[in-house]
Amino acid sequence: MKYRAEIDGLRAVAVVPVMLFHAGFEFFSGGFVGVDVFFVISGYLITTIITEDLDNQRFSLVSFYERRARRILPALLFVSFVSLVAAWIIMNPLELRKFGNALYGVASFSSNIVFWRTQGYFEDAIEINPLIHTWSLAVEEQYYVLFPVFLLLAWRFGKHKIFWAVTFFALASLAISEWGWRKYPVPNFYLAPTRAWELFAGSLAAFIVQKRGIQANNPLSLLGIAAIAITVVAYDESIPFPSIYTLVPVLGVVLIILFAGKETLAAKVLSVRVMVAIGLVSYSAYLWHQPLLAFTRLYRVELDLPAAFKILILILSLSLAYLSWKYIETPFRNRAFLTTKRVFWLSLCCLVLIGCAGYLSKSIASDYERALAKQLSGSDYVYFANLDERAFVAARLYYPLNETRTLVMGSSRAMQIGSATLGTTIQNLSVSGATVDDYIAFVGEGTVKLRPSHVYLGADPWQFNKLTRPSELLPGKSLQSYWQRRLAAGDQSQWSDQDRYFSSIRLRDATGPLWGLYSFLHADMGIQPVDGKTEAIAKRAYDGFMIYSEHLEKAKLTDDRNDFEGVLNYSMQPYRYDASAREAFVTLITWLKARGVDVTLVLSPYHPIAYKLMATEKPIFMETEAAFRKLAEDLQVEILGFYNPKTVGCNSSEFYDGMHPKESCMRKVVSPR
Repeated sequence: MKYRAEIDGLRAVAVVPVMLFHAGFEFFSGGFVGVDVFFVISGYLITTIITEDLDNQRFSLVSFYERRARRILPALLFVSFVSLVAAWIIMNPLELRKFGNALYGVASFSSNIVFWRTQGYFEDAIEINPLIHTWSLAVEEQYYVLFPVFLLLAWRFGKHKIFWAVTFFALASLAISEWGWRKYPVPNFYLAPTRAWELFAGSLAAFIVQKRGIQANNPLSLLGIAAIAITVVAYDESIPFPSIYTLVPVLGVVLIILFAGKETLAAKVLSVRVMVAIGLVSYSAYLWHQPLLAFTRLYRVELDLPAAFKILILILSLSLAYLSWKYIETPFRNRAFLTTKRVFWLSLCCLVLIGCAGYLSKSIASDYERALAKQLSGSDYVYFANLDERAFVAARLYYPLNETRTLVMGSSRAMQIGSATLGTTIQNLSVSGATVDDYIAFVGEGTVKLRPSHVYLGADPWQFNKLTRPSELLPGKSLQSYWQRRLAAGDQSQWSDQDRYFSSIRLRDATGPLWGLYSFLHADMGIQPVDGKTEAIAKRAYDGFMIYSEHLEKAKLTDDRNDFEGVLNYSMQPYRYDASAREAFVTLITWLKARGVDVTLVLSPYHPIAYKLMATEKPIFMETEAAFRKLAEDLQVEILGFYNPKTVGCNSSEFYDGMHPKESCMRKVVSPR
């Protein structure tokens, strides 16, 4: 296809804002729209290449995929291998396991699906995820796989019909994204069906250019640049994406493609030498910048890097991008350097190698939580940011801290209930975002293991929400499955206390040569990070009593509504009542009572401002609280607390944030005056 220097300049317009956004420069709060610019450019270029080949009867799927492999894989695989080495040196076990998942995504062209499925409560910020940016590459790769096949099959119907078919697909995809951000915001962000319309916008532009040529229109082409520039500085993460808002930068790119003829001011600006130079290395720059930023933050254990560090990292990213472009990208595009057959075989071998590296990275510390639970069974504390908290709590039941007669089970909103709070030695089994499945697994196993006389169960509004994603336990979901089957079988009050999940398995501690290599490379394996560091932002546990770090203790809440809107939507947007979850919860309580265990439901308060918003805008919270009270009445169990902090007597200073009360507040809940 005929080279357009302004398209390379447009690539620079795409990559620079993304880099500045990921670096944390607030002025570029909408820099993420650069990804959308890339999507439109890709749609335009790929459609142009394929249709021109089809017009000249020289199109070959094998040849197309070969060109894509030469273009995408060499730099991507090289950056992935370098990131792998850095991950083994810098990352803690939990981070390394998540990194292993990300490598799976890279190897299978499914990073967007991996990040969608692993998105969770208190998930690490994108700032410390080295491969988070590969989700957009996966979307493009999925487009590369399917769209050429569609064009090949539909070509006999003519360009005109294909154009209107693509238009229909684009409008359908846009409609799905507009619906999706309201109902399923995380999959809406990551998945191809809701992003396809952006690529199709570029495809439609390609059809128009082929029919009418590139027009020269200064006002429209400058309007396109202005649309992109405005969204880069005016948008922020509160804007739903993709959605109707995404039309602004997408249409801006389309205007540039259609109307930035060589003689226009827009084309001249985009064709400036420095813009074209950045555009040429933009792919490698996109690949390098996020790992460099993420690993620097992990190494320095701080999320907000000094401005000087950010600038140096971005300069380094561009420098490495130039080297990658010259010595990796360019040679691999040369057929004289590497034949077609060798390209496919080398690509396959490298992808398999990356996948195996992901497996090893994920499995190397698979038993870390168990080893740590055994180590800490005497006392001490652990930061949850260092590990998978569900796996750790499960292992606590295998290596309990002490023989207790009181169990507490709930979400992070119940983690502030400790031995001092209740005036008796307890075992707190709470995990972030706990679902009914967590309750069944941990309370069931904890009851037969520790034989408590009293169990406190947190009563959170999302517990009976059908759309709350099921939690994942380690090992696998076997602990959950075991107790779901056991309770579903009926009255088990006569079962032997030896008949429990952990009596039938043998837990392995983290051992082996790979663990030894990781321990050698990762010199800092300590479990007591200093407050203010990355790990310390999460929760820590003293003898099973989970509190927030001093970092959050000192945090100052404002009256800004934006600080509390997330509370209203957490696992409650959308909401669909799940009768089976309620039935399972009732079965658990009935089983506990049959064993002679006293049961108390606990309603943890919300911050006064958050509760005020609930009372006026989210009646589902009030309805859920009433449902819990009715359930307690029907089952004849005690229920303590209120979602309304005023009723309990908790003030604003007794909350870490909108939904997490401090211990002083929870003391008022469980020990009412």
